Amino acid sequence: MPYAGLVVGFISFSLFIVAVELSIPKFIQYFIDVLLPAKNIQAFLWLLVILAGLVVMMFIATIFRNRLQRIVQEKAARDLQFSLFDHLRKLGFSYYERNPVGETLTLFNSEVTAVQQVYHRYFPGLVITGVTFVISAILMLSIHISLSLVVIPCFISYYLIGPYFEKRAAMLGQELQVKRTRFNKKIYDTVSALLELRVYRGKNWDLHQSLGRQKEMHETVNKFYFMSYARGLVRRVSVQLGAVAVFAYGAYLLTQDAISTGSLVAFMFFYFRLMQDMTHIVTMTSEQKVLMNQVERLFDFIGEKPEVEECNTPIKLHSVQGNVSFKQVSFHYQAQPELIKNFSLDIQSGERIALVGTSGNGKSTLLKLVGRFYDPQEGEITLDGISLRELSLKQIHESMGFVFQETYLFGTSIQENIRFGNPSATNEEVIAAARAAYAHDFIQQFPQGYETFVGERGVKLSGGQQQRISIARMFIKNPRIVLLDEATSALDNVSEWEIQRALHKLFEGRTTITIAHRLSTVKDFDRIVVVDNGGIAEVGTYDELIEQRGALYRLVEGEGGKSLE
Repeated sequence: MPYAGLVVGFISFSLFIVAVELSIPKFIQYFIDVLLPAKNIQAFLWLLVILAGLVVMMFIATIFRNRLQRIVQEKAARDLQFSLFDHLRKLGFSYYERNPVGETLTLFNSEVTAVQQVYHRYFPGLVITGVTFVISAILMLSIHISLSLVVIPCFISYYLIGPYFEKRAAMLGQELQVKRTRFNKKIYDTVSALLELRVYRGKNWDLHQSLGRQKEMHETVNKFYFMSYARGLVRRVSVQLGAVAVFAYGAYLLTQDAISTGSLVAFMFFYFRLMQDMTHIVTMTSEQKVLMNQVERLFDFIGEKPEVEECNTPIKLHSVQGNVSFKQVSFHYQAQPELIKNFSLDIQSGERIALVGTSGNGKSTLLKLVGRFYDPQEGEITLDGISLRELSLKQIHESMGFVFQETYLFGTSIQENIRFGNPSATNEEVIAAARAAYAHDFIQQFPQGYETFVGERGVKLSGGQQQRISIARMFIKNPRIVLLDEATSALDNVSEWEIQRALHKLFEGRTTITIAHRLSTVKDFDRIVVVDNGGIAEVGTYDELIEQRGALYRLVEGEGGKSLE
């Protein structure tokens, strides 16, 4: 257990506090039965001094106990979040594509909070409360056995009536967690789609859905709190009836000289402490079922196995040349038909390859396979003759540069976004990369230059500016292989021309595989691969394929000679 020392310290301070709390009724019993009849003022003063000293020590112990409890709670949450982040990175593309972001965010918020609660209230709180409960019961029995038996009907009412409300509250708690997760996912979708909602005037539609999710969540909240209130009411009634029974029978025993006044007063103290502890135990046990449901979701997440497993003893390439080969590769996503079928292609170092074809034929998937975001079910992909499965993911990703379909910029400065390609790069290297990507001029036009804040996801920059920042990242990373997925698919002619200048410079001396849409990005490539139905329809230079009047020619003619799709 990583926090054993802290937990032992917490339990030690807690036991000391419990010992002081349970000793106070015995002091009161001694005062009433011994000191008060004898009117021993000096002994009474000494008793007060001892009690005051114990209370001060208990106060100090409480400070240390709470401090240790907070440290354990925060350390557990911090270590858990770090483990979740690390595991999330290892899961890769397959997990992100199968699970909504809002659900993952709930894991990092509600479920981590649940673990904090386990450390804060339930462990080792249950242990301390259980020990206190047992000691209180023993002290009550030591005072008067038959009076202690009067408490039994109170326990019976707790366990005959209480469990119904406990079970209902626990079920509603689980239902509430599910609906809260759905509501969180809806809020995330709303925030992510603000632009689309405005463009399509979808405010009312979105508001109706959001209010619907909110309504169903709050209906469950009301039911949960009502059941919790009913549960508390049953407890309070049981405790008060038990107190009346103990007081009535205790008064009778007093008249029979079967118990002293001090003993009865101490007994009442222990009774209320016993019932308080029992309430805590029952409450924590019930609430823990809800929390454990959330913790179970965490365990399910941690139990997710990455589809791409790291090699235990990877081969180290001393110098990556950039030769990429597909050998009889077949691939399909989970529970989906085969997308890539018996795909074979050899790409030489420094060669520029364009993948073209209609949508849904697996072009983007081929790039993901090269980057080893997925592993093929059949065949293999090699880098410089070595299977990607035998190389470390670190070396694979260090040797490759990716320009994805959507450029992602972090909500920080332009300089930091470029430096993301190489965190150790100097300011001079950042500027050199920006110049190579033809981004330096527009960056200098901003009042703050390279320190300009780009906004969330780079919203303060145009699409062409975002892409040039992304290309600058590639220059500063200096990869041996460049993979571009629809890098210029949504740009105007001017922006495309500026991007093409930067890309041609980036391609120099590097193996390049790009998904092409416009003719301007295809004509100068060494080879064009027409992908159809998960395989290769034809491959060759642009002029060769147009002259053959095959698949590429049909794609060009289908769009009036302007676009491949």
